[in-house]
Amino acid sequence: MKKELILKALKLRDMGFPSGDIAEELNISVKTALYLTLNGEELLKAEECPKEDSEKLDIFLEWDNVRASSRRLRNISKIICDMLSDVEFDGVVGISSGGVPLATLISDELDKNFSIYVPKKHIHTEKEKTTGFIGQNMSSIVGKDVIIVDDVMTSGNSVKETIKYLKGIANPKKVFVVMDKSGIDEIEGVSIEHLFRTGVVDIKK
Repeated sequence: MKKELILKALKLRDMGFPSGDIAEELNISVKTALYLTLNGEELLKAEECPKEDSEKLDIFLEWDNVRASSRRLRNISKIICDMLSDVEFDGVVGISSGGVPLATLISDELDKNFSIYVPKKHIHTEKEKTTGFIGQNMSSIVGKDVIIVDDVMTSGNSVKETIKYLKGIANPKKVFVVMDKSGIDEIEGVSIEHLFRTGVVDIKK
């Protein structure tokens, strides 16, 4: 396990993030996030991190070399635009925060309305978080056909929340993610399209 991942998990824990939010931020499972926050210090002290059993097995996705570059993100967005060639829609909704740069570039490339959905995990208030919201300073998507864009789908919870919210005001037609860890093909009747999908192959000797 990478030391950098452990340090990020511990930092988020110390900032008050619960395991679910840490999992979403680091693109790992909730089980792995909980394991890291409870055992991170011991893992850092060990000369070599112990191998995890199959129940704790997870895949960490790091694509900083791409998402830190606007030029590379534009190239990724062009691939998604190509995948959208047979989809009729009016607007693009980016899930905050990872999906926003891609949604911006896609809407610009295809001259579509652009909006942002902020999921409840990003709303830090003293009151219980019940739902997220659509950015009010963006283009109106009320009553329109829209696509949803995100960078990484881990558990599918944020995408499910977004779809459920949008169905109350618009018509979500498809979801596009760069990397999918969930293996989910459809949520609430809306199909999920991905550029890459991860998986674990257990080859027994």
